[in-house]
Amino acid sequence: MPEQLPEHVTATRPNLGRATMVSVRLSADEHAQLQHAASEANLPVSTLIRIWALNWLHAESAGGTVSARLARLERQVFQHIA
Repeated sequence: MPEQLPEHVTATRPNLGRATMVSVRLSADEHAQLQHAASEANLPVSTLIRIWALNWLHAESAGGTVSARLARLERQVFQHIA
C-alpha cells in the first residue's frame, strides 16, 4: 500500500502536460557549462534549457531578440543617413 503524504504536503506533477522529450548531444565542456549555469540559477539543467528555448521561440515570434531588433534598427537608420 502506498505511503500517505502528510496533510500539509501538496503533491504536484508540473510536467504532466509536457509529453514530448528532446535529446541533445553536447560535448563534456558544453554540458559542464550548462550544469554550472543551472547551478548558478538554482535550477535543474533541463529546466534551464527549456526556459532558454521557450524564451528564444517567444523572442523570434515577437520579431527577434532585443539585440537583433536593435541591430536591424541601426542598419535602417544608418542606411538612410548614408
